[in-house]
Amino acid sequence: MSSLSSQNQQQRAHDVGRRNETTWSDIDKTRLYGIGSVMYSALTVALHPLTVAKIRRQVATNNNQTTFNSGSFFQNYYRGLSVVVSLAIPARIIYISTLEFTRELIDTNTRQFIFNPPPAMAAYEKQLQSLSPFVTPFSGGIAGGMAAVSSQAIIVPMDVISQKLMVMEANMYRQKGSAMNVMKSIIAAEGYGGLFRGFGLSLFTSLPAGTIWWASYAGVKDQLNHYADPNYPMEAIPVIARQGCVQVTSAFSAALAASILTQPLDTIKTRMQVAKGKPVFFSPVAVAKELASTSGLFKGLLPRIGHMGVWGSVLSAAYEYLKFVSRKDYNT
Repeated sequence: MSSLSSQNQQQRAHDVGRRNETTWSDIDKTRLYGIGSVMYSALTVALHPLTVAKIRRQVATNNNQTTFNSGSFFQNYYRGLSVVVSLAIPARIIYISTLEFTRELIDTNTRQFIFNPPPAMAAYEKQLQSLSPFVTPFSGGIAGGMAAVSSQAIIVPMDVISQKLMVMEANMYRQKGSAMNVMKSIIAAEGYGGLFRGFGLSLFTSLPAGTIWWASYAGVKDQLNHYADPNYPMEAIPVIARQGCVQVTSAFSAALAASILTQPLDTIKTRMQVAKGKPVFFSPVAVAKELASTSGLFKGLLPRIGHMGVWGSVLSAAYEYLKFVSRKDYNT
């Protein structure tokens, strides 16, 4: 009886702690996608120069290739923007839908299993309940990995075309620097398969990157969330400031972990996607050997940490706000 009472108390504590969280079933999907498309397009425009800097650093064979010799800031650092904005919207819809639906499904069923184990697992009740702090990062990590993989059919062609624009030489860019010209040249040289160059490696890269990012983000945020509680004894610091600190710390922790652990794979993938010639001549192993021999596997790491950190902080904060204003009971 005491065991059952303790179980019920823990479950009630969990329910109270999560009562104000916005779940996938709470969200008005039409409002989420409408507001989200505008919001994410604006963020993409603002942060696109960081992407261009990272890509050029990863493919550079000497320091001169990391900067532009001519042209305005907008002409240089907003290369490929139209491709990214137009294709990122459907990719983001697939990503968010998969992320939230999967995360809620895994979280709900895992907690149900932990707090209400089947008879065969009843003897391990206490051990199972001790795992409850890991449910949030576990569900976030699995959902993040699945979300990243699910959107790759759109992301890969977007990357291939936009990255070729980003690394074009100035003269070539002035003559043929349009997404349509690049797409036509890829199809003419390699067929439609050229648009999906590095697809397998992208899947292999996006799965650990998405898993690590969302597991780290969810785990750190879950551990720090009590500091953002209005009832926490830190009246000298406004609640909104504490919430901001938790958000930024969680996002940058996730960015640091994901960037460092997946940087070699990201560099190999980028080299394959922007290389000239048939994909067969640029296998991941061949590119990895070349980069390893020149200590190039971690090229562009700092720009990538900055990109993922800034993008992750802004994106996650915007997403949390977006979920809040997209609630079905918002303004009711």
